[in-house]
Amino acid sequence: MKALLAAINAKYIHTSLSVRTLKAYADCDDVEFCEYTINERAEDILRSVYLKRADAVLFSCYIWNIEMCLAVAQMLKKVAPHTKIIFGGPEVSYDDEYIRKYDFIDALIRGEGEETFKEWLEKGEDIKGMTYRCGGQIIHNPDRELIHDITNIPFPYTDEDIEQNRGKLIYYESSRGCPFRCSYCLSSTIHNVRFRDIETVKKELMFFVRHKVPIVKFVDRTFNADRKRTCELVKFLIDNADETTFHFEVAADLINDELIDLFRIAPAGLFQLEIGVQSTNEKTIDAIDRKTDFKEICSAVRRVHEAGGVHMHLDLIAGLPFEDIASFKKSFDDVFKLRPHVLQLGFLKLLRGTRIRSEEEKYGYRYNSKPPYEVLKNDFISYDDILLLKGIEEIFERYYNSGVFENAMEYLLKKYSSPFELFCDIWLFYEKNGYSAAGQSRNSLYEILSQFCCDELFLDILKLDYFTNNKGANTPKWALREYNRNLLKERFEILTAEFVAENFAEYEGIAPKEIVKRLNFEEFEYDVLGNLERKRNIIIFDNKYNRRVRVCRGLKQ
Repeated sequence: MKALLAAINAKYIHTSLSVRTLKAYADCDDVEFCEYTINERAEDILRSVYLKRADAVLFSCYIWNIEMCLAVAQMLKKVAPHTKIIFGGPEVSYDDEYIRKYDFIDALIRGEGEETFKEWLEKGEDIKGMTYRCGGQIIHNPDRELIHDITNIPFPYTDEDIEQNRGKLIYYESSRGCPFRCSYCLSSTIHNVRFRDIETVKKELMFFVRHKVPIVKFVDRTFNADRKRTCELVKFLIDNADETTFHFEVAADLINDELIDLFRIAPAGLFQLEIGVQSTNEKTIDAIDRKTDFKEICSAVRRVHEAGGVHMHLDLIAGLPFEDIASFKKSFDDVFKLRPHVLQLGFLKLLRGTRIRSEEEKYGYRYNSKPPYEVLKNDFISYDDILLLKGIEEIFERYYNSGVFENAMEYLLKKYSSPFELFCDIWLFYEKNGYSAAGQSRNSLYEILSQFCCDELFLDILKLDYFTNNKGANTPKWALREYNRNLLKERFEILTAEFVAENFAEYEGIAPKEIVKRLNFEEFEYDVLGNLERKRNIIIFDNKYNRRVRVCRGLKQ
């Protein structure tokens, strides 16, 4: 029987670890996988799946793709009624609702799928870990035991696969389970942590290094659950990796001195850390059963910052118990003061199988009945407040997390005692002026911010960000100074052989008329690369080498 594993990813740059792992574990020539994205038309996915002529199609189901999986599966059953349709993955693992509600689904694989899928290929549906239809009845077989030694799960990637997906995000798993019991997280339903053999992990990581994979994202729920093991792997990567970035989700309060010392010697860009703070309200933390101390988190984050070179994401979740808008504002400001490279503002999702979903009435939760089951309101936060936070999240993503308004944001933040209030005010400005009704281009984002704060120094600082992050751009209409055509001549006077040798050595030997094509010359009223005094200067932007050079002396006024 030919089985097709179908993954519908959230984005084109993503790859599916689940379908690759199932195929590798089955070790069967009659199994293949295919990948799509939720941005494709269901009809196009249907056509592709149908033409593969599989006897069974197994969909990997998550909150972000379940609606598309259902749409494709329903159409597939209509055009290929004898094709067996099986759903698996976290969205369908915790009850039999989907198979009872949708008659085109023939079976569900519940829980970890590797062993169940392999046995199904050999014996059919009447096995542990499977729910299936039989003679008009729904048969719910007993749960399957977890795989005790996950080192027995084969490495899912091949040389050909990696090359075909060059430039995409590659996922890797070195452990399963989590030592914590957070009430909103699916990992809390599995009560132990299983580690892949560390020597096997090292060998597999070298595969990614040899292929120069840009980013490898560990799906381990708490990468540093075993601190000794973590330090050994981090040291191994420092010694052996150079062109690959490794992204880990870690518990900040488990970061120890040895790991900090390793980060001090790690090359910049080798590691990214994602740290879930979620809230700084102690009552909230207790209600969701997190065992964290914000003071310890602060200490760890500051020490990682001081070590240098490690990119940090910190996460907050809106909609948790006992967190009203004032409490969330405090949580936001507390975490922002740690100055992460990215602060991810998420919204609580009441996932199937989690404890918090069973506490709907306890905390007055109202949430979207369709995936991703996002919170609408609860006893502590209103829908109006959720809408406000949605707007602030949008503004924060555009102006802070994007990293392309760095200097402008620093200027504005100094005007506010609360970072939350700054991003709230920008959102309210958007709303008042109708800018929230439609998407905005990169150029529009700068123009809108120039209207939000229009003092002269700020406009020059915004202009600095604009040319730093927009190669070959023209002087925008909101700039303090219009483009000075005298610069056309003046730039050649600046590019003396001595100046080029000192500031642009890569361009030595190239004629000035060719060099100017590679650089942007812009005039500023304020010394935005210096002490911010009012002083005419020219900044030369070299976007190829991410370089800015200020010229102040000997210029025509």
